Amino acid sequence: SPPHTSNEAQNKVVKLAKILANYNNNNVELHIVPFTKIQEKIYQKMDPSYMITIMRRIMYRISEIVAKKNGSQILINGDSIGQVASQTLTSMSVINKVTNIPVIRPVACFDKLEIIDIAKKINTYDVSILPYEDCCTIFIPEHPVIHPSLEKCLKMESEIDFDSLINDSIENIKTIIISDLEATDFDQLL
Repeated sequence: SPPHTSNEAQNKVVKLAKILANYNNNNVELHIVPFTKIQEKIYQKMDPSYMITIMRRIMYRISEIVAKKNGSQILINGDSIGQVASQTLTSMSVINKVTNIPVIRPVACFDKLEIIDIAKKINTYDVSILPYEDCCTIFIPEHPVIHPSLEKCLKMESEIDFDSLINDSIENIKTIIISDLEATDFDQLL
């Protein structure tokens, strides 16, 4: 979300993808999605308490389109139930309603300390804690909704032409191919 995020924020994601490529026998495609226009529209027009929920719903819509273009059948994320407002069961349910492919959450039932331990084992922790703000933290509301209403989301979303904003973002995605560096034994992760 430039200019709201720095180049360092994007470089942090690239560094994380390079580390994760170690755990994949194939190349990793990192899709850099321009999200600034969408985020600014959400910030200008939405109930502040719903900004993160709406933003994540739009991210899932984009992710599903990109996944299908690339032949992927699922989305995978790092949600951990109850860690933040957008990760309550109600929030996850409302956010998931925009996608028709499964969303896999491998660390959903882990607590923060267990996730940190895994991040340290796979060498992503030190990069993850770098202080560069991402698009989820720059416009975070003071009181994000923890039990969002699907009906309220749909009503607010109907007030903005998100389809054209999403299409514009997808047309301007930059893809970086990150080759795997070496195979790693997954049994060591957990």
